[in-house]
Amino acid sequence: MEKLKKNKKKILVGVLIVALFTCLGFGGYKYYEHYQDTRFENENWLNKHISLEMNSEGVYEVTTDEDLSIFNLSYQNVIEKKIEMLKASEDYSLENPLLIYNPYGTGSLSYYVYLGDSYDDLSYKISSERYADYTHTLGDNDEYQLIGFAPGSENTLTLTSGDTTFEVTVTTPDIENDVDIQLEETDGDSDEELTDGLYTVLGHDKNYEANVYLYDNAGVLRNELVLNDYRADRIIFDDGYMYYPYESRGIMKVDSLGKIVQMYDLGKYRMHHDMILDGNKLVILVDEVGADTKEDVIVTLDLDSGDVKKVVDMKDLLPELYEKAILPEDNETLDWIHLNCLTLKGDDLILSAREISTIVYVSDYETNPTIKYLITDESMLEDTSYGDLLYEKIGDFVDTAGQHAVTYIPGESDSEYYLIMFNNNYGSIVTRPDFEWTNYPGVGEYEKGDTSYFYMYKINEDDQTYELEDSLEIPYSSIVSSVQFVDDNLVVGSGMDDSFGEYDEDGNLIKQFNYNAKKYAYRVFKYSFDNWFN
Repeated sequence: MEKLKKNKKKILVGVLIVALFTCLGFGGYKYYEHYQDTRFENENWLNKHISLEMNSEGVYEVTTDEDLSIFNLSYQNVIEKKIEMLKASEDYSLENPLLIYNPYGTGSLSYYVYLGDSYDDLSYKISSERYADYTHTLGDNDEYQLIGFAPGSENTLTLTSGDTTFEVTVTTPDIENDVDIQLEETDGDSDEELTDGLYTVLGHDKNYEANVYLYDNAGVLRNELVLNDYRADRIIFDDGYMYYPYESRGIMKVDSLGKIVQMYDLGKYRMHHDMILDGNKLVILVDEVGADTKEDVIVTLDLDSGDVKKVVDMKDLLPELYEKAILPEDNETLDWIHLNCLTLKGDDLILSAREISTIVYVSDYETNPTIKYLITDESMLEDTSYGDLLYEKIGDFVDTAGQHAVTYIPGESDSEYYLIMFNNNYGSIVTRPDFEWTNYPGVGEYEKGDTSYFYMYKINEDDQTYELEDSLEIPYSSIVSSVQFVDDNLVVGSGMDDSFGEYDEDGNLIKQFNYNAKKYAYRVFKYSFDNWFN
């Protein structure tokens, strides 16, 4: 009996030991799992795995011994601290600058430069054998993000202030994606000059080569803004910062040196097509993940708190049009309205609804969203009660079909103003297959059409009318595309035509650029990017 008790005690001790080791093993595994999940957020860990190494050309480059994502604020902070250490390690000047290739990873064709002090009348030039020179003046500062270096090429950088000049030749890495470095150019009939700035190709190849590509007036690629996925439908500039999407549920704030200083999570909302700035918040077109419909919701993103708030659901504002729509075969979500842009007028929003070829004015979008008026052909609203919301058309012209990039332009008074847009002139409404396009003569098909148009509407809210103030034939694009006033010129991006061009104030083409794409580019806007050069 005593022997049996001893054996039971041994068995119990053994079981306890096994249980203890099992718990320790499980705890160790969970700790390791937690460590793996959080180490990329740990600046001490990152500091050991990131270094800035000088190459044979005297340029520092970021090296890592791990596959690290730049879309991480801890990563960005570590890079900044290492740059600060380098700045303090030597007496840098215009004749002995600190140069770092794309330290923050956000601009593939950029270099950080630190001069130790500010210099008067500072400018820089980039020269390469195959491409036109790129030059720009620089503001009163001691550090900059310089862009304009041709990818996969030797580039000579010249910095000049008065009689002082610094020159260095650097080999800029090639970009990973297959995009044009030099665009094909076609001169128009106009002798006017192109405006200053960089043509910003957004959504190149839809989502396939999603990065943002910047071209100068010579059609040369001068920078690539790196994204994680999705595309950037627009770049917002505010107080020296840029805001743009880096993935479908994420927007980032980037400073003038290329550092990501804030990242915003949209949570259950997925961005599509557009966002604009209204004070301290972004107003964003989104899909609500898991919903039965898409491209019909608007949210705001508070840039101080990061809070996301749903402010408009178009199903609540236009329920009769929603109920008329039919889900096409093989589709999982109903794209019944397809909002594709928004523009701000005071506390109100003016929206473009591509699927129903309608411009929608929403009053008090944040506090009490209400439809003020609709602009479309009356046939689009047939068998609904929305006829009373329709403004009267003045003149003989065909309404927009599948329009994009509707933009508010102030006029003579608050009640009289203009809307410009890319009128795709495309007759398609897949959620209402019985709709007849009889009132839209000349509309094109998906693959072919005679022309698209630049349209400018004059809106008179007192009279509740709209009229065609100006129009211009532009290269046909059934979907996507954009128009934008830059100074007195008009910049047009025709996505399905794989082209963008600039026109003078009389509508004469100055120059057109063509690019290669498997699909198309969503938009082309022209921005000055002054934040980089000041």
